[in-house]
Amino acid sequence: MKKWQKVALIICCLLGMCISLSFHVYLLHRSSDIDGKFNAPIHLNIEVDRYFAPSVSAVTSRIRGEVIEDLSFEYNRRLRNVILHGEIINFAQRLSLRIPKETAKETLNAIDNISVFIGNRLFYFSHSDIIALQGRERRNYMEFELPGLEYNRSLIASMLLSNPSLINYYGDLHAVVQIFMLFITRPIRFFLTWFFLICFLVLLKSNILSIYYRLKKKEKLPELLLLGFIVFISFILRLNGYVRYSSWADELYSIFVAANPALPFIATFGDPGNPPFYNILLRFWFMLFGWTEQSGRFFSVLIGTAAVIPFYVLVKHYANKNAAFLAVSYMALSGWLIGFSQEIRNYILLVFIVIIVVNRFNRIIESQKLNLANLIWYIVPSILLANTHYYGSLLIFVNFLFFVGYSIMAKSFSWKNTVRFFTANLIIAISLLPYFILTAFSGALLNPEFNTWISRPGAKFMHMAILIPFLTALYIYLRKSVLKKNIVGQHGYFIDYLFFVSSLVFIIAFGISMYRPILVQRYLVVLYPLLIAALAVILVYIFSNTPKLVGALCSVAVFLLILNGHETMPGGGRDVFHESLAFISQDSEAHPSRVSLEILPRSYYRLEYFYGHTPLPRYFPGDAYDVLYFNPLHRSTSAMFDIIEELGIDRDRVLRIRTGRGDIFKIYSENERTQ
Repeated sequence: MKKWQKVALIICCLLGMCISLSFHVYLLHRSSDIDGKFNAPIHLNIEVDRYFAPSVSAVTSRIRGEVIEDLSFEYNRRLRNVILHGEIINFAQRLSLRIPKETAKETLNAIDNISVFIGNRLFYFSHSDIIALQGRERRNYMEFELPGLEYNRSLIASMLLSNPSLINYYGDLHAVVQIFMLFITRPIRFFLTWFFLICFLVLLKSNILSIYYRLKKKEKLPELLLLGFIVFISFILRLNGYVRYSSWADELYSIFVAANPALPFIATFGDPGNPPFYNILLRFWFMLFGWTEQSGRFFSVLIGTAAVIPFYVLVKHYANKNAAFLAVSYMALSGWLIGFSQEIRNYILLVFIVIIVVNRFNRIIESQKLNLANLIWYIVPSILLANTHYYGSLLIFVNFLFFVGYSIMAKSFSWKNTVRFFTANLIIAISLLPYFILTAFSGALLNPEFNTWISRPGAKFMHMAILIPFLTALYIYLRKSVLKKNIVGQHGYFIDYLFFVSSLVFIIAFGISMYRPILVQRYLVVLYPLLIAALAVILVYIFSNTPKLVGALCSVAVFLLILNGHETMPGGGRDVFHESLAFISQDSEAHPSRVSLEILPRSYYRLEYFYGHTPLPRYFPGDAYDVLYFNPLHRSTSAMFDIIEELGIDRDRVLRIRTGRGDIFKIYSENERTQ
């Protein structure tokens, strides 16, 4: 093939990839089975006089035309107003009210307010905003478009669509991430693009091999480039949507109490459930980069991204390069770890420090030297780990047990080394004394109300505890037979460490929980790096001991499995506290003549100022009010009904504003909005 012909074909392949990718993306937008991947859900709430409710409907303009949305409401004979609610999960370009022409004016006057929740953003329309809407006549109806609705601006949509307005679009970064993942995991959907890509790679095969061999001569460069790419992907996945959800209760505690730079430094020791190291770091971070929700979340994004590098060093040293790349790929793409990297809590810092501690501990096991340098390098990160979460102390205790047990099994036990290592662990334990004396002793250990939300181990944990002895026996058998020589080469003890330490930490936590529950799934994140490393090492061993074709197919299958798990899973929870504050603030300000009160725990009293809202007076039983608001703060609707009944409030006076992840209660007094 002549050079000009090859160049022409390469250009054709590039153009084909661009055009076919645009075509497939367009088809994706028209496909209903991927709704929710690119767009935020919309929850529409219309508070209207119930006699006019049948006259109100909602219309969305979509890519495939206009759709009349289903609106539902709860009839309440004791209140004049009802809430019309509609949920829209598809892409929407406009949202409008449709009212019969002959009653349009009266119906608009009967609407008290409209709240539109798009993802975690509130768009509020007061009565004065509503009657000022400009309508357009459509046959026998008048349509009133709700202006200003937009979750995120879009450059891509403006390029691909004639009407670029997508009011519930998550944004271009999110779209690029989702399209890339779909391109890899669902190749049939992008068959034309894949065809042109394969042709492009075939045409440039010799050039690609030439570049590869040149890079290979520079030894570390290809490895560093690939690791850098994984770190970059890890950062993008954690950055994408990191402020998409409101902070949940524990995050609010970290923001407002434990790490608040306006409070005395001793406040960092005030969390009875968590030692202070994360709170101290977060406090200094807030002082440097601002006391905001975005700042706190970005701190976790950086920690979660940085954890990839020491994890690669750990697995590479005790296994090999292939296992290390597989392990960090899973870490980068793990939806659970992405979730922990997007919340203002100490769990992702726990993961980061665990990797360092595991590395230093295994260096001691490997060298069998307990000199001062090795001990200091182990003690320092272990102190930080113990002061980050109490599950870190469990891991350190189990490390000591493994050290003694492995020394006995390897016939290298000596009392001198054992005493030295015990002394190191004693120093680590002493580092907890300030926190223990100031907070943990009285606030947790002697407090029967502490962490009562944690229940005794259920069926899931019970089955895991029962299975562990059987899995241990199976592992010992395989370790002594099939996997005896080459499961991880010369570092055979590493896989032993990963298996036994993970099992023992869980069993100890399970045993303690039978007396005082401490076993929670998200706390087990301390074991996540160990489990990922074990999985990577075992898979690489299996692939290296099978025919190349089988190994390649298995590798592709595992890689696709990993990619399909990239969807963000919150480590703790998702709340609607911020959206609720916004609604309560704007709705109460829209009715200045009313006496408005709020039900909210006093510990969160000043958080309105943090979010830029003026707090309402708190409600106490017997207080007179016109409207009473109830912010859910991670409570279920049934729990909220129980609380208002305990306060002596008639549940028949409640209007529910739905946000998608919780209900806001708006409670009218007996003299307000009744028949």
